[in-house]
Amino acid sequence: MKTIFEQIGEKILTWLELHNETQTFIAKRMGVSKQVMSKIVNGKKAITLEEITKIADIIDVSVDELLRPKNDLKVIEEPVLFMIGTLENENTKEGMQFLNHVMNEMMGLEKVLGKK
Repeated sequence: MKTIFEQIGEKILTWLELHNETQTFIAKRMGVSKQVMSKIVNGKKAITLEEITKIADIIDVSVDELLRPKNDLKVIEEPVLFMIGTLENENTKEGMQFLNHVMNEMMGLEKVLGKK
């Protein structure tokens, strides 16, 4: 899943491509170096609210629109199973699978007992 900074960077890149502009164009208007702008566009810099506001003004969008996540963000419905897939240590994977099983059993018992 992409960070909010990576998503903002993608929106900036899209704008640059649509308007045939360069990162330097925005960097100059913001008063930052080309290197800082590159980090912003690549989602490698945690940008401040002031920087977000400047960018939104330069590319003529609202701050809300710049910060709004894309609709295609993945929702992780089974976080434990997602974590298991990212683990490399086999013992840790087995432990997580066991915990997932225990949690599912507990939720099943709560339903049977009427506690939702």
